[in-house]
Amino acid sequence: MNPSTPLCRLSAALALGVAATLPAFADSPPIEILFVGNSFTFGKYAPVRNYMGGYDSGPGAVAAAHVHDLQCPSVAACSAAESVALSVPSTNPAIVNNPLYPTLQSQLDYLAGAGSASKFSEPGPYGGIPGIFLKFTQESGLNYNVSIDTISSATLNGTWKNSTNLPVISASKWDHVVLQEQSFTPLPTTITVNGSTVTTRGNPANFNTGVQAIVNSLHTNAAAAGRPDAAVTLYETQPLASYSYLSTNPLMPIYGSSAGITGGNNNQPYVGDPNPVSRMAQDLHSAYLTAAANARALGHSSVDVSLAGDAWITAMNAGIAVTNPYLAGALSGSQVDLWDSNALDACCTTPIGYHPSVYGSYLNALMLFAQITGVDPRSLGFADQAAAELGIDGNVAVQLQGAAFLTMQAGGPAAVPEPATWALMAAGLAGTLSATARRRLRGWVQTPRTATP
Repeated sequence: MNPSTPLCRLSAALALGVAATLPAFADSPPIEILFVGNSFTFGKYAPVRNYMGGYDSGPGAVAAAHVHDLQCPSVAACSAAESVALSVPSTNPAIVNNPLYPTLQSQLDYLAGAGSASKFSEPGPYGGIPGIFLKFTQESGLNYNVSIDTISSATLNGTWKNSTNLPVISASKWDHVVLQEQSFTPLPTTITVNGSTVTTRGNPANFNTGVQAIVNSLHTNAAAAGRPDAAVTLYETQPLASYSYLSTNPLMPIYGSSAGITGGNNNQPYVGDPNPVSRMAQDLHSAYLTAAANARALGHSSVDVSLAGDAWITAMNAGIAVTNPYLAGALSGSQVDLWDSNALDACCTTPIGYHPSVYGSYLNALMLFAQITGVDPRSLGFADQAAAELGIDGNVAVQLQGAAFLTMQAGGPAAVPEPATWALMAAGLAGTLSATARRRLRGWVQTPRTATP
């Protein structure tokens, strides 16, 4: 990203102004928050997958210093997994720079036919997007104790409602629970593209049932313990490039479950739409808001939505991120790819343009952080520790922070602000932030509860 652009300069100025006004709440008891979902929450690929993951060990261990992966059966198992995670690179080393597999396609073909031991694994303990969220809270002087309970490809209804994990997820110890649905489940069952009806693999009824089952269970357990309901945030995931475009670029193949498909089917239902990524984002937006409204209609008032997927469209509208990563040369400029673009990572069942990249994960975490804590994401600024540790340039971090802020302000995807608008925002920031922050500190003004076993 060019640090001399007006967007970058003004975003940096805004972030510096915000940082000077932040209060510190590190001395308050920790707020217990649980993130529930699948690989869209735990991050899928390094370095996000294990970021801030760890385990309690030894005297003086700080419980809130890392994310607690509830899928780890014991301290010993987490310790062993952590050692593995540090030694396994993100890309399968058996075929990289191997003269027998000189092209990307030959490497993908090798992985597709290899045994499971040769394929990419997902060792824990997971930190993921909750880990980025945790780092943001630490930088902001907040006291959150972050846990994660995730399984690849999980749906809220199919995996969680009928599993032994439900008692853990709905335990009365949680102050806040974040729920992430499987990527395509919230979509309408069918959509119309160019006059034709296309099936999407969506199952919104299943999505709503899963949300309501978990929210109801949280309510039941909180009432039995004589405690207030946990706040619930639905984490709206991003649209999928692999659902929206075809690829003729051999360096960016849609390899996996969508390979060789020409659109007009349930693996690529939005192909052919004039603006497919935005169309899918809007469908997800509507589905998540509907699910939250349905849950509130049952009497659970503290259910909201983090519009993380909407922020991707804001970043694309602002020219920060590419819209179609499959185009030749799309990744050669200054724009970032919010989706993962490493075909060797994605091989062999999930295409690139599906999971978030480090940039997409960072933007999702920014939206969750802003929604849950009420803190202006621009307060993290150019020197944000999470961005630096994940390898994100400070200028890019500031621009993604600005995209998150604009999305929060607009309640959905925001258009590119005019330079004069940014100037007015900077001028009025010092006098308005404190009052705004006080109105929106939902995450830390609640009375934290003591954790129960």
